[in-house]
Amino acid sequence: MYQIVKKTNKTNLFVKKCITEALFALMEKYSFEDITISSIIKKSGVSRMGFYRNFSSKENVVEQFILDKFVETVDDITKKRQLNFTIINIMESTLTNFQKFAKYIKLFLDKNLDGLLYKCYHKAYYILYGGNKTSIIHKYSNEMFIGELFNLEMCWLRNGMKETPQQLAKIYYNILKLRQNKNYEFKN
Repeated sequence: MYQIVKKTNKTNLFVKKCITEALFALMEKYSFEDITISSIIKKSGVSRMGFYRNFSSKENVVEQFILDKFVETVDDITKKRQLNFTIINIMESTLTNFQKFAKYIKLFLDKNLDGLLYKCYHKAYYILYGGNKTSIIHKYSNEMFIGELFNLEMCWLRNGMKETPQQLAKIYYNILKLRQNKNYEFKN
């Protein structure tokens, strides 16, 4: 189960951080399938009860990590919204925040766990944005954006993140503008 509530209990936040860091450290050496809850507990120094108080599974550790990163991004966008609210600025904030934790996402790509990552993106997005919207346009719009965001970030990561978040945000915006033109043509 996801927890969006910002907890003020520093001990609980520390335990979650230890568990998450332990999972990522183990992923550097082992396949995700070979990592057990026991190995995460041992590596993190947290009790089994401490693990299950915060997470239901190792997949849930990843889900919560992705959700936390989405929340950080939304918080950042919300703060900037009052200053200059544009699509480019929203995407730039999103990509800048992605850049901060890309090394962890790369672990999943290196282990061919794109599907697990996408599932986590999907869940996090719906929790934050569209879980109760029922219109068909809203549904398809959400699905398109989740896929675009995920694939844009994964492509950027796989290509070595050569573009800055600002450059990639402008590329994304230009693609959106081109799509509005009925006769658009992509050129290299």
